Amino acid sequence: MALDEAPANSSSARFESSSQSSVSTRFAVSSKRPYGGVAQLVERFGRIEEARGSIPLTSTSVRTAMWCRYVLKALLGAVVLLLLTAGCAESSAERLFSGLEVDQPQPMPDSVLTDTEGQPFATRADTEGSVRLVYFGFTSCPDICPIHLAQLSDVLARPGMPPNIKVLFVTVDPETDTPEVIRDFLDQFSAEFIGLTGTKETLIEVQRQFAALVASPAVDENGEVQDIGHDGRVFAFAPDGLGRTQYPHPTRQTTWTRDLPILATLR
Repeated sequence: MALDEAPANSSSARFESSSQSSVSTRFAVSSKRPYGGVAQLVERFGRIEEARGSIPLTSTSVRTAMWCRYVLKALLGAVVLLLLTAGCAESSAERLFSGLEVDQPQPMPDSVLTDTEGQPFATRADTEGSVRLVYFGFTSCPDICPIHLAQLSDVLARPGMPPNIKVLFVTVDPETDTPEVIRDFLDQFSAEFIGLTGTKETLIEVQRQFAALVASPAVDENGEVQDIGHDGRVFAFAPDGLGRTQYPHPTRQTTWTRDLPILATLR
């Protein structure tokens, strides 16, 4: 199933507000911004030149004004091209990943949960030496959960992809998502995907350990749960155990195919 771009998500916008501070302190997304500001620099350049008197004013002849305007446009064009070229080169040199890079990579939490065989499973110790892609979702999710998983299934099946990649699906709805339900759900995408569950309290704590936004149920006027708002990011950890990148919804397949081989080499 090829899903290069996924549709916008309707359910992941609602989160527990108390968890947001942890995102900025542990696995915060990079604060780097794309290089740019070209329009501002060009505008500033034009204002400086106007103040100096090199931009034609009303007292200048029409021919001179046209010539000066042409020269100025050519000069500004050269400035823009130079800035864009330098910005792209510098941005490409600094950015190792196409996903959201983490400013300060942090060790992967070694949370102990229960797998779909009913056995204890340590998120870090039991996946040592692999790229770990950790995702918090639930089996009845109507949109981004199946899209993320189907996309990963398609990407990992491509020739040349590293073999040492583990997908960890952690439910945020333990009352509904029994180990059997999780296994049936994941098998629709890959029998290799690892499903994990635990008590409600444990799963909330694990989400906080990964600095994920803690899932929050949405209820109607009768108090019945209609949906669950949850974090839409996939948290990626290299074989060295450090969380280096995050992949929100939507993420292009080209982003995955570029980044996963790089992550797999970081030991």
